[in-house]
Amino acid sequence: MKSIDLIKQETKNVVLNVLQNVNIEDLSDSSNLFSIGLDSVNAMTLVLKLQNTFNIKFEINDINSENFQSIATIVKLIDKKQG
Repeated sequence: MKSIDLIKQETKNVVLNVLQNVNIEDLSDSSNLFSIGLDSVNAMTLVLKLQNTFNIKFEINDINSENFQSIATIVKLIDKKQG
């Protein structure tokens, strides 16, 4: 199981890979990803990349705007999935 700090760093890397117009300086743990460019199309890309990066599987009910609103909410979900 990975530490929260490592999960956070890897999550930021994946988000920056999906949202290529966003700079790391503009991405805080609480930044609303939907307000900085995440939409339904690249959200699915983000879900797939996160599943591959962390070797986890999100359930249908995990994939919602609350869980993917920010780095912090994604890290919390991934940490829970890694249990």
